[in-house]
Amino acid sequence: MSGVISYPFENLENMRSCSKVSSHQPLTVLGGTGRFGAPYIRTFMREGLPVRILARSPHKVARRFPQADVYRGSMMRGSDVKKVLSGSQAAFLITPVGGNDDAQLELRAARCAVEAARAVQLPHLIFLSLIQPACPTGIPMLDVKRQIEDLIMDSGVPFSSLRTGCYMDTWLSLFPRFMKIGLYLMPIGPGHQFNFTCQEDIASAAIFLIRQKKVLNGPLDVIDSQVGSVTDVVNLYKSVTGRKLIPLGRWLLPVLTFLRPVLFRWIYPKGASRVRLFNYFNKNDWIGRDTSLDDPALAEIFSDFRVTSMRDYLQIRYR
Repeated sequence: MSGVISYPFENLENMRSCSKVSSHQPLTVLGGTGRFGAPYIRTFMREGLPVRILARSPHKVARRFPQADVYRGSMMRGSDVKKVLSGSQAAFLITPVGGNDDAQLELRAARCAVEAARAVQLPHLIFLSLIQPACPTGIPMLDVKRQIEDLIMDSGVPFSSLRTGCYMDTWLSLFPRFMKIGLYLMPIGPGHQFNFTCQEDIASAAIFLIRQKKVLNGPLDVIDSQVGSVTDVVNLYKSVTGRKLIPLGRWLLPVLTFLRPVLFRWIYPKGASRVRLFNYFNKNDWIGRDTSLDDPALAEIFSDFRVTSMRDYLQIRYR
């Protein structure tokens, strides 16, 4: 299974050099202080990039990332964002998921980042996005990413949008205790097809753009070119590890759906948003563009870049 980066534009007229940056200028991470953002930050630091982080609890974040320069503040407050972006060569934006299907939190965070980026003339805003089907899905968690991409594009801020598929990390860490006893509780039917992304690949793609001083001014799908279903993942897991998994998650989705307005809405609002996402995935494929990296300009930028396949990921994780 080979991986590709797919670029959904027919040409690269919108890609330009970012000549203002220096290798000594920091990369600022906005919204990456939780467990989800940790793989990105660790990859940036491992590859030698100076990293700034904006955090409401700077001492706690500094203990987790002692090599980073941690600023106190909120990504929802413009003055804080402008302060941390000032002097940065780029920013990596992870917008927060809203609870109960409310996408306004993500939009507010994106607007704040864009306004601050314009104010300090940030050379490059890198947005963590999602692959997009041809039409809106009706799922706020998915559709808001395209809205943010349009917002950034209309602002004139130099940007690159790195789009992901389903995270391999999530698909192989959901209910891990059950996986240890051979049960795979993924609440999605076995037949629908998905593209997958390893989180560290997104960080690596961002690093390639920063070091080449290139801005795409458009979206880039960073996905394993091989689509797969729940059944495919289970079979591949057995092929790599020798251990059998029994997919039993379909019964779980009706239970989660029933609990969504009763329990999740008040106790775990973000969980309510994810339940609706699972319901969408249970009825639809979710696939990015199946195009090869054949444009010479992009091929030069990513000449040494290889997207992690699901097989590669499993072999690394379970070797």
